[in-house]
Amino acid sequence: MKTAVKVKEVAPTIAKKEFAARRASFISKLLPKSVAFITSNTEHTRSNDTEFPFRQSSDILYLSDFPEPQSVLILSNIEGMPQFSMVVRPKDRTREIWTGRRFGPEGAKSEFNAEETYTVDQFPKLISDFVAKADNVYYRFGRNSEFDAVFNAEWLKASRPLLNPEALCHEMRMLKSGPELDLMRHAAAISAKAHRQAMKACKPGMKEYQIQAVLEHTFLTEGARSPAYGSIVAGGINAVILHYVENNHELKDGDLLLIDAACEYRGYASDITRTFPINGKFSKAQREIYEVVLNAQLKAIDVAKPGVTLLQLHETASLALREGLIELEILSPHMKDLESEKKAVEKAKGKKKGGEPLCLKDLYMHGTSHWLGLDVHDVGTIGTRSELAKTMPMKAGMVFTVEPGLYFDPEDERLPKRYRGIGIRIEDDVLISKKGHEVLTSGVPKDCAEIEKLMAGK
Repeated sequence: MKTAVKVKEVAPTIAKKEFAARRASFISKLLPKSVAFITSNTEHTRSNDTEFPFRQSSDILYLSDFPEPQSVLILSNIEGMPQFSMVVRPKDRTREIWTGRRFGPEGAKSEFNAEETYTVDQFPKLISDFVAKADNVYYRFGRNSEFDAVFNAEWLKASRPLLNPEALCHEMRMLKSGPELDLMRHAAAISAKAHRQAMKACKPGMKEYQIQAVLEHTFLTEGARSPAYGSIVAGGINAVILHYVENNHELKDGDLLLIDAACEYRGYASDITRTFPINGKFSKAQREIYEVVLNAQLKAIDVAKPGVTLLQLHETASLALREGLIELEILSPHMKDLESEKKAVEKAKGKKKGGEPLCLKDLYMHGTSHWLGLDVHDVGTIGTRSELAKTMPMKAGMVFTVEPGLYFDPEDERLPKRYRGIGIRIEDDVLISKKGHEVLTSGVPKDCAEIEKLMAGK
């Protein structure tokens, strides 16, 4: 068994000078005489007067690391105007007693290096002052309704061209710096430890949410304040639901458990899926399907290097899945590639209902990869559904997932009975390096024998 990657005792961080360098790079990409306004996320009501935990806009985290709501970054290359200004909430002793300390304008200056800082009530005048001197204005509507209303009223008066600041920021976010990768490795190590703990704890009779508690307890204990997304803990036939989140069923002897769960650390996401037997031993049918998925994942990871595209990874994984399913006599030999599959489907048209041939898309209905970073489905392009994502040659510093799966509908009579109800996905986070790739989440076993050995306490 591979030695697990340990969580570092001293957690990594990003220095202020890197945020300053990012802002300078962003400003250098603006058209001449431009100003960009980047708004925070909104706070969302959970019920009555309680709120969901606030999570800052990833773009504000990327450019400043400022954590508070009701904030705006203003970045400009207009002569005579500050290059970096911030709009923040004012200091308010009464509100801080109830909801926590605020940095305020002075703290935004001293801690986040803003040249000028303003309170939220000054935002309308700031828009007017900057826009009056700008030839181009960058703003993204739809991120914060409070700021949208204020900005729209002021911008309409000036009638300036409107551009999207996210196009510039998201291009920068695609390539991760060394400190960013250290944070992502740290998040991956925490998540890997959580998955190992879940494997060790799992036994028949437990509830899915008890395994969820093991995972998220580990996240918090290791310093990750939250999951990167809703934890999926799916036992038995629940695993054929791709985004299953109920997590309230009993784990049964003889079933598999699919866990898709990972933490976010200082804004950076990890993303891991493992599938394993609840009783610690794969059945023959489970092992057969598992080995097909694992082989597809390993082959897709193996081709990852600079210049390769996500489409090539998806095609590699899909071909391996097809070959494995044909060998198990689940798919017809006529389904050896996408073209022959289309011909078989066309030939079957007009036959009686239920006579449609079984296709790979019936068993594998999602893409193999998506980008990863400050968002779990990261910026610019999302997964293999995006044409740009499919064909963008990968460069060193890009991070993405590789997550093939097979999902056998328990009611699909075209499937051999022994496989019905099995759902398996295996997912790792992969970094493109100068010469090849690095699997950031290698700290969780995925070989059948290694999983069984860990679950047996050996």
